[in-house]
Amino acid sequence: MMTPAQFATLLDQYLNDTLDAEGLQQLRAALDQEQFREQFEAAIDRQLQLPAAAGPEAVKARLWERLQPAATAGPEMVKAQLRNTPAQHRTVWWPRLAVAASLLLLISAGALYWKLRQPAQGTVVAHKALPVPGSDKAILTLADGTQVTLDSANTTLAMQGNSQVQLSGGQLAYNGNGTTGPVQYNMLQVPRGGQFRIVLADGSRVWLNAASTLRYPASFQGSDRTVELTGEAYFEIAPAANQPFFVKVNNNTIQVLGTSFNVMAYTEEPTIRTTLLEGAIALKTPKVTTRLQPGQLATTTPDGSTNVATAPDVEEMVAWKNGYFMFNHEKIPGVMRQIARWYDVEIEYAGKIPADREFGGKINRNSSIEEVIRILELSKIHVKLSNHKIIVQP
Repeated sequence: MMTPAQFATLLDQYLNDTLDAEGLQQLRAALDQEQFREQFEAAIDRQLQLPAAAGPEAVKARLWERLQPAATAGPEMVKAQLRNTPAQHRTVWWPRLAVAASLLLLISAGALYWKLRQPAQGTVVAHKALPVPGSDKAILTLADGTQVTLDSANTTLAMQGNSQVQLSGGQLAYNGNGTTGPVQYNMLQVPRGGQFRIVLADGSRVWLNAASTLRYPASFQGSDRTVELTGEAYFEIAPAANQPFFVKVNNNTIQVLGTSFNVMAYTEEPTIRTTLLEGAIALKTPKVTTRLQPGQLATTTPDGSTNVATAPDVEEMVAWKNGYFMFNHEKIPGVMRQIARWYDVEIEYAGKIPADREFGGKINRNSSIEEVIRILELSKIHVKLSNHKIIVQP
């Protein structure tokens, strides 16, 4: 069975007149599937938006004619049949401008891309090595100051108090949660271009995003369980009615009994965003204490003011944990900050970027930097990659 990535390659070659006879036959066969028919139709619609001396109808006819004999019903009839597919089954990447029409680009989880026949404005200039997607990596600092570089190996690292520290497949786990002896604090630092998971001594699970740090006790003692976070993390807290869980974020504290939630608290972001998926949490700032219900998003400003609203899309808040970027009416700087942290690149702005432009869609976090740049270009974000720097242009 053909995969979306294989179909994307065939479609790219077809639009560039480089598809051989065998590939053309495979493309025809793939068009029997609904998802691939939608993608083919979308590609034709994009071609019609490009300048063409022969006119859009001629371009349309030429594209369908080259596909013969698969489209024997004629371009208009086949396109009419394709348009019967309900719109809700389509995943869309879109830029929005207050003063201009939007360009629609159909993608599937960011894995598909198309190189249009017109030369792209974005370029990948000469460089030593292309940035690569992030991977499982972190640095563990033990209670005595010893630092251990972590990867995806399987090993027993050390004893910390009453807990045995084990590493397995990109996850750090503390086994044992004794209640005696001195409290020993460890720190897990995930660099830019990294991610890592940890199972705390009480069984709580934490996913750490790139450029994030978690400080925590090797075993929880006393009347509470407290950890400190910078950056972004997703938590699944093990219930313990007599030992509430606290997450300290800057000057704020999140109190938990047993729940799942996401916290984004990067210093370069304008606000802290706390999203509750299950259970209940109380968000305490210097100004106010706010209780969240599942599906709610709390946005906290640096002065401690908090606004609570229904999250526009809970999936978006935890997309990074599930292996992709997801943008919902996100402006260029927000998009670029996420890309910078995951691919460990610098971002530079050359000229004034439209402040009212918004974007939406998904990109697989395993996508190469070239694929990401193609998607940005097709969405009217003009960029240039030079070494480990992405230059954003008007």
